Amino acid sequence: MRSKILWILLAASLALNVFFVGMFWPRLMGHGHPHERPDPVAMAAEDFALDDRQLAALQDLRARIAARRDERRDNRGGFRSLIVEALRQPAFDRAALAQALDARRESGGDMVLDMTEDLHGFLAGLSAEQKADFLARAEQDRDFLRRLLFPPRPRKDRGPG
Repeated sequence: MRSKILWILLAASLALNVFFVGMFWPRLMGHGHPHERPDPVAMAAEDFALDDRQLAALQDLRARIAARRDERRDNRGGFRSLIVEALRQPAFDRAALAQALDARRESGGDMVLDMTEDLHGFLAGLSAEQKADFLARAEQDRDFLRRLLFPPRPRKDRGPG
């Protein structure tokens, strides 16, 4: 019986050690928390060897896209607000919700065109090799453009409850 308890304690100790090493080793080695993402602009500057002018153009592009996104968000409700409004109605009106969703999608179409036009202008300022590397990354990594061009939104306090 006594040796069984020792083996259980040894296994528990080993499991805790592995857990703590897995949690803290990356931070001790300077890698930060696994859920923390490095700055995508800094990574792009390093990966594509952007000079100061190109880096400033990328930061400006990112700021313009964020401002447009925020402006459009302020001028119209999001999908969630449309859905909540439909749920408030005493009877579900599928046609009205479909029309509201279609109108919202159409109003956002210009944003994609504007963003693509701005991004095209940014790419024109890169060397041929930088542009090819950028486009290859955009094709291979489906989240690359989203991470690079859309700064994270500030989290709203959810308040008590």
